[in-house]
Amino acid sequence: MSIRETLSSYGIESIYHFTDRANLKSIEQNGIQSLLNIESNQIDVSRYGAESLSHTLDKKRGLDKFVHLSFIKDHPMYHSAKKRGSIISPVWIELDISILFDENTLFCDKVANQTNSNIFTIEDLFEYIDFNTLVNEKDFWTRVEARKAEVMAYSSININKIKGITNGK
Repeated sequence: MSIRETLSSYGIESIYHFTDRANLKSIEQNGIQSLLNIESNQIDVSRYGAESLSHTLDKKRGLDKFVHLSFIKDHPMYHSAKKRGSIISPVWIELDISILFDENTLFCDKVANQTNSNIFTIEDLFEYIDFNTLVNEKDFWTRVEARKAEVMAYSSININKIKGITNGK
């Protein structure tokens, strides 16, 4: 089976980005941008999902060049951002799965700015990420680590890759 077919067998037909509803106008105007692009181009962001420490760690590892995404609408960073109050009116942006196959897209088996995270290309996707646990495991604590997996799209995501927007819980 191809990578796309294997992902489909796990029910993964889209990938996701969470943000605050207040950022949707900026996204409509600029697409979804990496932290580096946001800061370099002085793009107005009403509410960041990540805290400043996360931004600092991303910069230190060169991950600020990427837009951070999730395979599922249940990423632990989403819950952290809500709990912290970084996002007040959360939304999930559903994105076309073709982003996974872009040449410069990278992947990580956990939150990317963790020191023990593995960053890799799509060829190693199934070596590092346990999709069966990610999508099928019912026990929260068993799947907690798998839920941390990230997709990192290089630089920006054009609005034509947006499939839909849904309210967060």
